[in-house]
Amino acid sequence: MPNRLIETVQGTGRNALTEAEATRLLAAYDIPVVAEQTANNAEEAAERAASMGFPVVLKGLGAKLTHKTERGLVRLNLKDEADVSDAAREIAVAAGSDLEGFLVQPMLSGKREFVAGMIRDERFGPVIMFGLGGVYTEALRDVTFRIAPLEAAEARRMPEEIKAAALLGNFRGESAVDRDQIVRVLTGLSRLAVAYPEVAEIDINPLLVGPDGRVRAVDALVLLGGSDLPDSAPRDLSFLDTMLAPRSIALIGARRSNSGGWQNLMRVIVELGYTGRLYPINPRAEEIEGLPSYPSLRELPEPVDLVIVAVAAPMVPAALKECIATGNRNVHIFAAGFKETGEEEGLRLQREIEEIAMRGGLNVMGPNCMGLYNPALRLATWRSAPTRSGDVAFVSQSGGHAGDLAALAERSGIYLSKAISYGNALTLDSTDFLEYLKHDEQTRIICLYLEGVRDGRRLLKEIADINPRKPVIIMKGGLTESGARAVASHTGSLAGGSHLWEAVFRQTGAVRVDSLEEMTDVVLAFRNLGKPAGRGVAVIGTGGGIGVWAADAIARAGLELPLLGEKTQADFRAFIPEAGNILRNPVDAGIAFADFGLLERALRIISSDPLIDAIVITIHVDWTFNFDEGRHIDRLAHYLAGPAREYTSGKPYLVSWQRYRTLPGIVEAASRLYEILIAGGVPLYEGLPRAASALSKVVAYHEFQRGLIPG
Repeated sequence: MPNRLIETVQGTGRNALTEAEATRLLAAYDIPVVAEQTANNAEEAAERAASMGFPVVLKGLGAKLTHKTERGLVRLNLKDEADVSDAAREIAVAAGSDLEGFLVQPMLSGKREFVAGMIRDERFGPVIMFGLGGVYTEALRDVTFRIAPLEAAEARRMPEEIKAAALLGNFRGESAVDRDQIVRVLTGLSRLAVAYPEVAEIDINPLLVGPDGRVRAVDALVLLGGSDLPDSAPRDLSFLDTMLAPRSIALIGARRSNSGGWQNLMRVIVELGYTGRLYPINPRAEEIEGLPSYPSLRELPEPVDLVIVAVAAPMVPAALKECIATGNRNVHIFAAGFKETGEEEGLRLQREIEEIAMRGGLNVMGPNCMGLYNPALRLATWRSAPTRSGDVAFVSQSGGHAGDLAALAERSGIYLSKAISYGNALTLDSTDFLEYLKHDEQTRIICLYLEGVRDGRRLLKEIADINPRKPVIIMKGGLTESGARAVASHTGSLAGGSHLWEAVFRQTGAVRVDSLEEMTDVVLAFRNLGKPAGRGVAVIGTGGGIGVWAADAIARAGLELPLLGEKTQADFRAFIPEAGNILRNPVDAGIAFADFGLLERALRIISSDPLIDAIVITIHVDWTFNFDEGRHIDRLAHYLAGPAREYTSGKPYLVSWQRYRTLPGIVEAASRLYEILIAGGVPLYEGLPRAASALSKVVAYHEFQRGLIPG
């Protein structure tokens, strides 16, 4: 039936179903709908209402009547046939020639209205929405999204994510919402969207909840004109093994050492000590950086693993043609001046080089990017890159971010296995590199900085596949842009970029961060904390002021600060006097920071409490500096980086610190504290809020992997 209905509507040239047709389509997918009858005129409408029983709702019916309430085409609580006849005449005047008939529905009661819908996104395909409905839908924008296909378990989580989730329970004398019916609505929309790509948008508003908790679709809008996203053909990415670990590189546009410019790329590569064979290409030089220069790729003694193109944008097309002619397929276009400029010439050049690359079968990083950083090969395209290799990979649309993260990470004792900057993504984008890193034995954690994405569904699939084995941490740029477009449905107007990306995070369990600093914080936690068993946190610090402040920081991070058990408190009282100390959670145990024997007992006691899953130690550097003219800070740092690990019962612990005074001795002591703990593999954060936030990301990741996904 749905197929015939859609074909019939398309045959008339319409792009929208009438509400009656929309109701039939939804019912075919097990979505609970309201009983209704159609009428051709006012007299029939009155007869239908009488047979149905009063009170009723009367609506204008027509394919062009997509926003009936705004046009005055809905009349509520009509109590007799005369009311219906009068309402029908008023609706006819308001609708004019767009009126095709009338729709009669029973007047349902219910104090709660939700909205559900579907829209097709150009990157992710069909997307399902649920949220607060009625007149508040667009005003409050209290909605959540998922990318289809949608399983029942995923659908069941969606209602709990909206701010108005309290309305799902018992409410002002009405029963709790039937969650199973909500799941039927959302999975039904998903199945419909997958089955019929020609359906562009669906909007159910309101999804009315009756006093008994039953849910029914009272008003529905269905728009046609959609199409399915093309399936991504499987791609052989085996060339990335060579491209991302090149043993030979040719640099087109290599410059002499004394030439001007922002940076001499050839010198950067040579100075870092690239371990492979390097061939400068410059027809006007015989030697560059102590290496023989070649006039073109044709004169090289071998095809190379990677060609870096560092010439002006207008010269790039010719360089790519030379790569094709010489069989050099792996290319990094360092040059800028393409579509990122927004200028017509840049856009034209981008189209030209894309056509050349696709026709010639080139594998291109860029243009407008820093390309590859591989410390194991001592290869980078920026100065002062760390040469130590680690287990964290970074894929970034921004070249500047690649260098910045490498520097930030090094300060925290973290080193990268690879960083890949791909810029305008001519032929290769984030998903290609993500698929490569899935199998990269050097990489244990994957970080992404994304601005746009070519194939959202493929990206979603790759993240979901990788994330259980290698945490995927994503910083998404551009989420605050409106991305507005003309849409007819509430669902379409609400489906902005931030909502869709939130769906990606919720469906895959990928970790969202909002800055490179936060990305570094979270990587540090993943590398050192193991698998926290839960959200219960104990905070041990100094000074009564940590109490409320620490509790707020823990709560804001979505963690819990359990009350210490009676045994735990009794054990504390046995050796820490209550005078001057607070033996609750957070624990003010200043005396223990001066006596490591007491600190050992404190750690043993608090880690044995079954409600505690992780421990945060906060160090007030200014206060601790008072002991032994600052030398005690070094002793404390070495203690926390070494012996203290044995006293936490295997529970993860991390350290936060704060310093307020700028006396040279205190600043130096804080620096030593940082160096000792980072070298010892203890996650260290400036301020408890940063520590709590990083810990919460790790906890949420492992909860997702265990299926314990908070609503």
